[in-house]
Amino acid sequence: MLLQVHHSVILLALSLNLFPTASGSSIGPVINTTSGTYVGVHDAQNELDVFLGMRFASPPAARFTPTTPVSSASKGIARRVFRRVLPLRGANQSEDCFFVNVWRPAGTLAKSKLPILVYIFGGGYFSGSGSEWNGISLVRRSVATKKPIIFVTFNYRTGVLGFIGSAQAPPSALNVGLQDQRDALRWIQDNAEAFGGDGSRITISGESAGASSVHMHYVYPDSRRTFRAGISSSGTSLVLNTPACEWHDRPGGAYSLLGNVTGCGIGPGSFECLQNMPFDTFWPLALTTYQPSDGVPIPPWSVTCKGPQGSLIEEYPAKKIINGDFLNLPIITGTNKNEGNFVIGTSLLEMNPQPPIDVENSILSGFFGGQATNFKNVSQTTLSKLLDLYAHPTEDLSNSTLYDRAAQFETDYSFLGPQRLFLKIASAEHRKQDVWAYSFQQHLPGSPDFFGAFHTSDLYYLDMGFPIVPAQNLKSQIQDIYISFANDLNPGIFWPKYAEESKIALRLLDGTVAPIADTVRRTQTDFLNQLDVMEEFGRFG
Repeated sequence: MLLQVHHSVILLALSLNLFPTASGSSIGPVINTTSGTYVGVHDAQNELDVFLGMRFASPPAARFTPTTPVSSASKGIARRVFRRVLPLRGANQSEDCFFVNVWRPAGTLAKSKLPILVYIFGGGYFSGSGSEWNGISLVRRSVATKKPIIFVTFNYRTGVLGFIGSAQAPPSALNVGLQDQRDALRWIQDNAEAFGGDGSRITISGESAGASSVHMHYVYPDSRRTFRAGISSSGTSLVLNTPACEWHDRPGGAYSLLGNVTGCGIGPGSFECLQNMPFDTFWPLALTTYQPSDGVPIPPWSVTCKGPQGSLIEEYPAKKIINGDFLNLPIITGTNKNEGNFVIGTSLLEMNPQPPIDVENSILSGFFGGQATNFKNVSQTTLSKLLDLYAHPTEDLSNSTLYDRAAQFETDYSFLGPQRLFLKIASAEHRKQDVWAYSFQQHLPGSPDFFGAFHTSDLYYLDMGFPIVPAQNLKSQIQDIYISFANDLNPGIFWPKYAEESKIALRLLDGTVAPIADTVRRTQTDFLNQLDVMEEFGRFG
């Protein structure tokens, strides 16, 4: 009888006081799944049943390989564990992280067939875990509004473990992090009825890399339909270019760096060398390739990569989006007003003294051109045009025009521009796709003024693990949108569907949640979405 509770979800349970005290309590709810029988926890305080650490796949047979179904030897009963564990650190990653967590209203039965909201965690595809988030507040709100839902999170491999890229890697080893997500969604659908859900009413959602994942599952769909709708917050399939996988083999590229520090090189046999290296040897060496950015270690991997035929991503996402080659399913997708302010960090802001305009423009040219991938060089004509387009920031959030200009370009290039490109194609009249767009504009109390409505700040208003915020009305309104959409495929408030003719988005701002014209910096994003400009930045290879 094997223990089926992963150490990361044990930590979550301890932090939430979900395990019974020494005084004891009756055994929790039990469910039978395709990977074994699991004992959950009845959270009487919040009137929830919680199942933490249910396995959706067996440990990988080898590093970088796709998951396999849970074997009979791995099945068993998950027991509650009474032991302390150390908090997870960003570097504490595992090759065996394939676990699902479920929150449901107390007393939910198999015949309840409640809609399921799946949340895919973000973290740049190199950090994070499903156990960092919880569904307590959302599920409680769903019950209070008489639209009950089941909330689900899961893990997937991140960083080099999930997104290695190289011409030496076989197609099956490319983007296995996304393949993990696909396998988790299949498990959730297969076992939906076991925990009281409806496998035909699954909505996938996520923020940042999780939001990009939502789009990726639209653009590169499973042969089996595992969800019926999506909610994407601050992420599209174009957040960071998806380069060719062999782009990592270039001098200074991620695979080249990894080959150097491990001694495996980059030629024939290098991939097998990396696979066969013991994890305790491999992982500390892999971490040395991370580069500090404003105090945060960032890996050199540019997340997803375009592989050869037979791999998950056979074509560049930009091409598929422009061709309308993605699922025609309902979707809510949006961005925060100042995405780039958090993403670029504060190094440009902290330059002292601030440079004169000619030096500022030179720095910005390098910053703009540095976004290109696939061995592309942005032309001087395009860089000059961008310097002109971003000469005068539409918001002066800081005392640095260099920072404000760079932040607005980053917002537009990585978030708002790709968002508008997707919306334009998805909302085309002939598709008749139900699409809603939003703009999150709330400044988080206590955050620096120069951050504005920064990347990830919307998560404070979903109440899934971030500290609770004062603007409770906005929190309830956003939660109700998620709950209503998961139930009825409708956001539940006056919010016109997006159409290119009207360009209407919903402004999410405490006290003024209302439709607005999505027009800010249209000239800039239209230029960035020109085919020739996208080509220069390597969007098409």
